[in-house]
Amino acid sequence: YLLKPDFMRRPDRTFDPYAESPVDGVIAAFCSVRVISGQFLSDKKIGTYVEVDMYGLPADTIRKEYRTKTIPANGLNPKYDESVFEFRKIVLPDLAILRIAVYEETGKLIGQRVLPLDGLQAGYRHISLRTEGNFPLSLPTIFCQIILKSYVPDGLSAFVDQLNKPLLMKRTEELLNATSNSSFENCSTSTSSSLRRSRVNDSGSVSATSHDTKATLTTVPSSASISTYGTVETNTSISTSIKSKSQNDAATPITSDYLRDHKTFCKIKTKQDKELSLMKKKHAKEQNLLGEQQSKMMSKAKTDYEKISRSPMMSSGSSKKELSNGGSSSEGKNDPKLMDLINEQNVEWTSLVQRQLTELNVLRRQHTKEQCDLLISLLDESQKTQIKEITERHSREKKDLELSQVRQNIEDSKRLGSEKNIRNKSDLDRRVRELKSNNTKKFLEERKRQMMKQDREKENLTKSHEIQKTALMNEIDKMLEYSINYQDETPNARFPSSSV
Repeated sequence: YLLKPDFMRRPDRTFDPYAESPVDGVIAAFCSVRVISGQFLSDKKIGTYVEVDMYGLPADTIRKEYRTKTIPANGLNPKYDESVFEFRKIVLPDLAILRIAVYEETGKLIGQRVLPLDGLQAGYRHISLRTEGNFPLSLPTIFCQIILKSYVPDGLSAFVDQLNKPLLMKRTEELLNATSNSSFENCSTSTSSSLRRSRVNDSGSVSATSHDTKATLTTVPSSASISTYGTVETNTSISTSIKSKSQNDAATPITSDYLRDHKTFCKIKTKQDKELSLMKKKHAKEQNLLGEQQSKMMSKAKTDYEKISRSPMMSSGSSKKELSNGGSSSEGKNDPKLMDLINEQNVEWTSLVQRQLTELNVLRRQHTKEQCDLLISLLDESQKTQIKEITERHSREKKDLELSQVRQNIEDSKRLGSEKNIRNKSDLDRRVRELKSNNTKKFLEERKRQMMKQDREKENLTKSHEIQKTALMNEIDKMLEYSINYQDETPNARFPSSSV
């Protein structure tokens, strides 16, 4: 029995034999075979050629596509064109098998060798051939070069090459150290006192220069690396602009001050202030009118009382003098008619003031209720507007992402069609399928991340709206309570004729 690979035996892994993307936990491989020559293939003067096939998953299987040119009349030691056969992406190396077969020019099989990919060793190898029944042949061999690497997606080869060449970075650091040492030696010719100061200054300048030189030289090694870093910087700037744009598009917090600055609230506030001012003017007019009436009545009562007090029945001259000076004599105060009039006017004035205060309080409560209702409606309207804006912005972002993905897919297809290392139509179709699979996976991930981000924005907006509504309702409760407990500064009673 042959044990299955680990990913096919574990229950927590999923395996789809028709998938064109790498299996979970398995790194895709790259294999390159360069057929150089053959030895002792036949003792006859016949033409020969070599075919290189790959068997495995449907995405890895490549048959009857890679073959060398036919070398005529040389079955002993033919030398082929040294063409390189590349298997760019082997999704499942554990199940892949490499087959090297030698044929006569008539199509008859001379010998073959079937090798599992995980048992291959890179380098120059002499591969002995076997028969169709897998019996070894004594002399026939094929000399070829085999290269085995991990699969690297398109666009990341320059970055991987830099990671695989650390010696270049080491040489750059040595150059930087030598430069800093020479500059330090040139600065050491000054006096001892200035040397201490210059060492402090030079150490900072050397370190800053070294950092700047490192940042400059690490991007110099190759033009490919320059393009890679340029792409990274471009992506960084794009992400920064998108982030700043998203921050600018953030919803404005809706507070009570923000709502009070609204045009509708200012309009109704102006109207209410005008109504309150008109009512105060009306009340002042009523008070003045009542005061005049009471003053006239009190003057008439004083005149009548003075006439009575001047009659011969009044024997005291001092009392007449007091009444003429202000009407504050004890006899005037004890006059029942005058006291009844004063009490009646007090009651009338008090009832008027109380009625006016009640009207003012009712009007204020009505205004407060109108303001509260308007604040709630403005809050609901503003929140609906923000939800509508964020929904429209999300739809625009989604359309922009879809358009950019379509453009990227078209550009990748054009770039793939213009590549010169594609041998035939089947290789092109395979590359196109691989490109579509990778793009589909990447595009789905991008859309998923965008959807998650938009859902988080909507959730945060909903939470902020709930907090804003709770704060506004608390403030409205305080406003209503204040309007109920409000007391006007106007006195409870005013007696314009009480001094009589």
